[in-house]
Amino acid sequence: MVAEHGRFIGEYLAHIRPRAASTTFHRKQWQIRSFFTHMAAKEKTPANITRADVEAYLAGQTCTQQYRQALCVVVREFYEVMRQRHPDECPHENPAAGIEFKPDKSTRLPKVPSQAAIDALFARLYENDGDLHIRDRLMAELAYGSGLRRSELTRLNIEDVDLATNTAHVLGKGNKPRVVPLTGQTVDTMREYLRRRHATRGPLLLSFMGRRLGNSGVYDIMRHRVGMRPHLFRHACATHMLRNGCGIRVIQELLGHERLETTHIYTTVEKENLRQVVGRNHPRAMAKKP
Repeated sequence: MVAEHGRFIGEYLAHIRPRAASTTFHRKQWQIRSFFTHMAAKEKTPANITRADVEAYLAGQTCTQQYRQALCVVVREFYEVMRQRHPDECPHENPAAGIEFKPDKSTRLPKVPSQAAIDALFARLYENDGDLHIRDRLMAELAYGSGLRRSELTRLNIEDVDLATNTAHVLGKGNKPRVVPLTGQTVDTMREYLRRRHATRGPLLLSFMGRRLGNSGVYDIMRHRVGMRPHLFRHACATHMLRNGCGIRVIQELLGHERLETTHIYTTVEKENLRQVVGRNHPRAMAKKP
C-alpha cells in the first residue's frame, strides 16, 4: 500500500516540479506526503479515498482556514494528475472536488517589528567582524533593505550584484526576475564580504563549509544567529517604507508582488497601527459617557 502511494506521489511531484517555485514545490511535497501517510494509517489507498475522508482529514488539521484550503487544493491537484495518467486506478470522482469552506472574514496581519527593534538588531550585528558575522549582517541588510524573500537570498550569485549601480538582479517567486536597489549599508557590507571571499562568481551566501546556503540554512541562520525570521525583515521593509511616505506601487515593485492586492496588506497594518496609537494617546479615547 505504501509503495502504491509512493509511486503515484512521485508522478505527481514530477508533474508539478517544472511549474512550481522551489518553496511552493517543497510545501506541496510535504502536504501530499502527510496526507497519504495519514490515509495509509487508516488502510486507505488512492483508489478508495472518498470525499468524506478528505473532509475529515482537513477538519482534523490544526491550522488556519487558508492553509486548510491550500491542503485541499494539493489533494485535488494530485487526483487531477492521477486521472490523466491512471484513470482506472482512481475514484470515479475527484474526492477533493466540490469541498466548500465558509468565508473567512478574519484578517491576519503580520506582526511587524518596530523601527526601534530593527535598529537594535542591526546595532548588535555590527558589533562583530568575523567572516560569518559579516555574512549574517549581509543577509539581514538584503532582507530588510531590499525586501528579499528567503528563496531569493539563496538564489543570489555574486555576478547578480552590480556595485556600480548599487542594484541586484533577483530571481523571484515563479522564476520571475526583477532588479532591486541596494541600500548604502548593504553596499558597504557587500564590499567587505566580497573582499574577504576573494571571489567574483558563484553563490553569494555560503555555509561555513563553503557551500551555497539553502532555504533551511538561511532560515536557521536568520532565526537563531541574526535573531529574526527572514520574512519579518521583508514585512518590516514594506511597512517602514510605507510609514515614511513611500508609494504602494513602488513597494509592490520592490517586493515583486504580482498583484497590488498582496501589497495592500501593509496599508491595513498601518491603519491598525494608527488605531492603536489613537486608542493609547487620544484624550477622548478613554472618555466616559456623560
